[in-house]
Amino acid sequence: MEAFRRFLAQARAYWSGLGGPRRAGVVTATVALAVALGVVIYLSPGDKYVPLAGSPLPPDEVASMRAKLNAENIPNRLTGGGSGLEVPEDRYALAKVTLAAAGLPAGGGKGWELIDETSLMTTPFVQGVNYQRALQAELGRSISQLEAVQSARVLIARPEPSPFMRDQKLTTASVVLKLKPNAVMSRSTAAGIVSLVARSVEGLKPENVTVVDSGGRMLSDPHAADRDSLPTPQLEYRRELEAYLASKAEAMLNQHLGPGRAVVQVSADINFQRVKETQKTYSPDGKVARSELQTSSKTTGSGPRGVAGAANNVPRAGGAPAGAGSGGSSSQDEKTQTDYAISETLRDIEDRMGAVTRLTVAALVDLTPQGEGPALISAVDAQDIIKQAVGFRAGRDEVKLTNVKLTGPVGPAEPDDTLTKLQRIQAYVGLGRNISLALATVLVVMIVALLALRRRRAPEPAPAPAAPTDADRRQAELDRLIEMARTDPDRVAAIFRALVGAPAS
Repeated sequence: MEAFRRFLAQARAYWSGLGGPRRAGVVTATVALAVALGVVIYLSPGDKYVPLAGSPLPPDEVASMRAKLNAENIPNRLTGGGSGLEVPEDRYALAKVTLAAAGLPAGGGKGWELIDETSLMTTPFVQGVNYQRALQAELGRSISQLEAVQSARVLIARPEPSPFMRDQKLTTASVVLKLKPNAVMSRSTAAGIVSLVARSVEGLKPENVTVVDSGGRMLSDPHAADRDSLPTPQLEYRRELEAYLASKAEAMLNQHLGPGRAVVQVSADINFQRVKETQKTYSPDGKVARSELQTSSKTTGSGPRGVAGAANNVPRAGGAPAGAGSGGSSSQDEKTQTDYAISETLRDIEDRMGAVTRLTVAALVDLTPQGEGPALISAVDAQDIIKQAVGFRAGRDEVKLTNVKLTGPVGPAEPDDTLTKLQRIQAYVGLGRNISLALATVLVVMIVALLALRRRRAPEPAPAPAAPTDADRRQAELDRLIEMARTDPDRVAAIFRALVGAPAS
């Protein structure tokens, strides 16, 4: 403390010894140095930390990862209350490779690594249990790679095989998902998870897979196998179709009017019924001969005529029988039978669900001219553009267009105020930190400079001479007299004559 007081006293004395111009120069140089150091520190890139893995992670995973990083001398710090890790940006690649070599993070347990750890003494029962555990862990890792999923756990219930058909039980599976904050799991994504699990386990049917979230809400559809459904749920399908058509119309209008001058909303009525119809029509006019049968019979010749008996059969004179006529007889019979095939038409009509039955389009368009020039397009042209974009069908759809003055460009919603404030506070904290570092650096430089000036202090004054003695005075007078006799002997001779009383010559 005494040394610091002496330093302050010396600094005060040094400052008081400076003139006005020198003081102004010292202050100007100090301020300029502080500003320069602040700018350099503020612009220089510091150690920027980046997240090492998706957070939050289980505490045991974070502990294992941090222990491995500390063993490899890789700087790291905890985030999110111990549920995440961050490393410097320049060491991120090394940290990822190091953790990957160690199999971290394990992602809810060991997968096929369990199979690699088996030994020759492992029993078949233990091998089967390890295989099921590895399969569950691998499925959990695969599901965790989905966008909305933070972590997943898969449980497979495989009953013991039975030689009797009536005693055999089906394999079942359960999937527990932990979703990311503000994430929503759609039915289509849940159906994909069900399909993934069912096709990864032998003998597992999709209807025997259950998917729930961490809140206990059922995500899978237990009755999906009992009915036909769209590739996506009806509400999602309708919303996606409406958004797609509206974006097409807005994109085309923005090409003509500029960004933010058109708002288009589409409402679609969709037929979700599935109709299958079979029609069979007969045409009596269209006849085609299928088969034809002709029958013909002919008889020619003569024979005895008359009453049967001996009288008619006895020959007369001339050799002819008594009952024989003079003329002959012949007959001919033809019969034709034709079978016709009646023309028929058989149509199998299937109306697939998801067809659009009606489109209702509402549009707000700003057609006011920019500046003094004319309007870019008319309301009729804008309405025709919308019709072409959404696939308008006369008699079915309706388009309502209104020309209004839009107050500003239509874009995505403003960012959250809380997030903006946090970002601003972080920027202020970083600026304050840099300024503090700059001031500390300036203070250190000033202290070093003052210490250097202290070493170069002025030399101490010579001690005052002691009072002369009588002998010294006599010796001094004698030396002065000798010097005077050497330089002015006549004056010395006069002085001696005066002392002895001799007259001057």
